[in-house]
Amino acid sequence: MSSQCRVLNGEKETVATGAYEINEERQEVTLRPFVDTGLIDKEMGPLFLELDDGKMLELSSRYMKFRLFSTDGGCQSIYRLHYLERQEAQNFLTSR
Repeated sequence: MSSQCRVLNGEKETVATGAYEINEERQEVTLRPFVDTGLIDKEMGPLFLELDDGKMLELSSRYMKFRLFSTDGGCQSIYRLHYLERQEAQNFLTSR
């Protein structure tokens, strides 16, 4: 079962929203954005993942993007994101 999350930049602006699944052993998050605006690809600064329970994770700058094409001509983007050191981005919301 997947839950919802938001990807935020260093200015607390929403970059993407969607469903996610976490693999804690590999420190990875699989994100299926509701709408792929391409902003994750364009962001140059730090990114954070805000989970539906309020927890914040700092994301690594490395990620993989998969584009899945269906037989009806549709396309869906899926991102495999890595988060840093298994720690929350504790001061993110209060420091700015």
